[in-house]
Parts: sequence; C-alpha cells; structure tokens
Amino acid sequence: MQITFHGAAREVTGSCHLVECGGTRILLDCGLIQGGRERHERNREPFPFDPATIDAVVLSHAHIDHSGRLPLLRKHGFRGPVITTTPTARLLEIMLADSARIQEEDARWKIKRLKKAKEDTSWVTPLYTEEDALAVLGQIVPVELGGTETLSEYAEVTFVPAGHILGAAIIDLTLQEDGKTRRLVFSGDLGVQGSRLLPRPRIPARPDYLIMESTYGDRERADEGDRTETLFGIVHDTVARKGKVIIPAFAVGRTQELLTRLNDLVEAGRLPGLRVYVDSPMAVAATKAFALHPEAYSQPVQELLASGDAPLQFSGLSLVTRVQDSMAINASQEPSVIISASGMCTAGRVKHHLKHTVGDARNTILFVGYQAAGSLGQLIQAGTSPIRIFGEWYPLNARVETIDGFSAHADRTELLDWFAGLGGAPDHTFLVHGEEQAALALAETITERFAATVTVPRLGERHALV
Repeated sequence: MQITFHGAAREVTGSCHLVECGGTRILLDCGLIQGGRERHERNREPFPFDPATIDAVVLSHAHIDHSGRLPLLRKHGFRGPVITTTPTARLLEIMLADSARIQEEDARWKIKRLKKAKEDTSWVTPLYTEEDALAVLGQIVPVELGGTETLSEYAEVTFVPAGHILGAAIIDLTLQEDGKTRRLVFSGDLGVQGSRLLPRPRIPARPDYLIMESTYGDRERADEGDRTETLFGIVHDTVARKGKVIIPAFAVGRTQELLTRLNDLVEAGRLPGLRVYVDSPMAVAATKAFALHPEAYSQPVQELLASGDAPLQFSGLSLVTRVQDSMAINASQEPSVIISASGMCTAGRVKHHLKHTVGDARNTILFVGYQAAGSLGQLIQAGTSPIRIFGEWYPLNARVETIDGFSAHADRTELLDWFAGLGGAPDHTFLVHGEEQAALALAETITERFAATVTVPRLGERHALV
C-alpha cells in the first residue's frame, strides 16, 4: 500500500493523490491547477501516471480545483468509475460543462487578441471541450452522503459529510493487502463552524493515515458575529458613493452563503432597493441545485425554510445567465452588488466586470475567499497597479476589501479542533491543499500539541502505508 501526491502539495489547487493497494489504483480527486500563468500551463502537461491504469476516481467534492481535470483524465484514457456523493454528482453536471465552456471561451478571446496583433493563432486550443466534459459524466457513480461503496476486493470507501459545500465529503478508505487492513482518511476540504447554509464537518474515528487540508493552517478568520455586519458596511458605503461592489466568488457554496446574508440585510430593511446580480450560469444552476437538497442544510436554515422564508430568494435579486444581460450590467450606472465567478478571478464573467470597474474609485472589489499566489485575484488583493486583464492594462483605483469569514474552509483553530476530535493522532498525517507557509505552520503545531508524525509532502512524493 502506498500513496503518491500528484497535486495540491505545498500549494492550494490541483488536488490529486494516487493510492495503490493490492494492484488497485485509486485517484483521490483530479483538480485543475489555478493561479498564474505557470500553474495554468501545468494543466497542459502530461499526467505523471497513465490515466488508463487508474481503476477509480474517488471525488471529495465538486469544486473545480478538485474535479476540473476529470475531462482531461478521460481524454487521455481513463475509463473507470468516478465515485462521489449524489449532490456532488448533480453539481458536476453543471460545473464540468461550465468549466469546459470557459476553456473554450478563453481560447476564443486569445485567438481574437492574437489576430488583432497579427500573430500566429494555430497553437491556441482549449484545455478541453464541452464534449469532453459531458463524456466523463457518464462514468459518475453516485453514492448517498454517509454511504459506503466497494471499490475492489482490496478497498472500500465511506463518504463522511464535510460541510464545505453541498455534497462535500471526507473520504474514509479501508484498504486491505497481504493480510493487513489500514484506514486512510482524506479530509477533502473541511467546512466552517459558522456557516449559515451547511452544518459543521463530522469527525471520523481515528484513522491509521490522514491526508488533511491546510488552506488556513496559519490564519484565523473574523468571528461569526462580524461577517454580516462587515458585509453590510462595505455594501452600504459603496452604494452611498453610487458605486458597484464586485464579489468574485466560487459559484458553488460561497455564492449561496453570501445570498443568505444579503437576504437577511435586505429583508430587515437595512439595504432597501439594493440590486443584487448573480452573474454566472453555473452559480445560477448551482443555486437551483441547492434547493433540491434541503436535507443537507444546517438546522437554522431548515427552520427558516419551515417558517416560509426562502434564504436564496429576495426582492432585488436577479439570476443572470444570458451574455447580453451580463453586458447590460456593465453598461448600467446603477449602484449594485455583482457576485460572479471565478472566485480567484482566473476565468469567467468576473474578469469582464473587473475590466469595467477596477479603474473607478466609487467601486469596491470585495474578496470573500482564498486567492492563490499568482492569480489575478491575489494581485488585486495585494493592491497591484496597473492590472492586466485580457491582455490589457488597467489602473487599480477601486477600493479593495477582504472578508475572510466567508471562506468555506475551516480556519486554523477549526482544523486543530477537528484533528483533536479524531481521538488520537494517526500513525502518519500528511498536510496538503495549503501554501507552503500555511502547511508548515500547521504541521509544527500538530506535531507539538498532539505528539504526531506529520509530513508536508512535495509534488511527486511517495509514502508507503505500512
């Protein structure tokens, strides 16, 4: 038994870990690498393993940095099942097709720009197409959240609720080889304790081996009581300046969490007449998908629904899908809130909104989630000016704000509390899905506090599960 780390090793995106047991080869996640040109180009490099030899992919959740290379995996020979939870399967139908459309759209924009400069365009191709994305959907095997699925005579998996986004799961693998049985738990992305929509992540019994995320391994968020009030202050002040608030947000999870907070503010009469746009076909579809799984909501939201209040619907909210409607938002001078994907500003409609707003001091760019190093979002968050968008440079005059509290990732304290709840340190813990500084800081604390053996693996590093 062994595991090799092929992604999200000392970085946040590109989750991908290969588990081998009794001749069975299981891939945990297969995500896109996001953030900057170098990482973007790495998506086009060959997989460090033969996709045709992978027996199954076990997927923790639908976010593109965990699922976005599935179409590529199939394109290069993978024909096994993609096993995940039922809500995740539903979201993948939306997200993989949308990701493919973004790949194709970005290629068209690049070709247009190169033609304008009279440069060669023959080398420009999308990473994958919508046809590739739709093809891999036929390989998905849905399992109920909390359910167990047999992968082979050597392995079975149980999906433990993670609370990160709808359908997100902690992967609990039972592995058998040469008379030995070992449990390997992969946390995926762990949710937060103060989410409005989803319950906090569950904690499995102590495993032999643990792969754990470390995105906020060196940081705490603002406490729960501040989030809605901070959001109110930013929106209120921007509207008073007759500006727009642009919120780059993941279409699944972050967008819906924001809507519940804005719903509270609008329906309490604190932001009267506010126009709110969700401008992302994927976010619109995902919001509708959330409505199909109320059983996954937190207890307070279930009580809100029972009282007749729909937390994702309120006066002034517009769900935008058509391109012409998105363009009309940019043409409008009306103060508004625009929530658009992608969350790190690496692709999608948010880049068009940024192009039209970054230069105006009346506007605010509000970040509500992690920005990977080198991403457009991270550059704006750092105050870089000018900013390059679609190959052209724009001054950064808009105000830039950040509310870490809306992140769907557990912060440092929540990660440590979750680890403590395991009931003892695993034989070996591997920290992934965090920038190097965050992962190393969390590793140091876990080692000291729990007398644990902790490794922050590098890309391609392999470990035996003895």
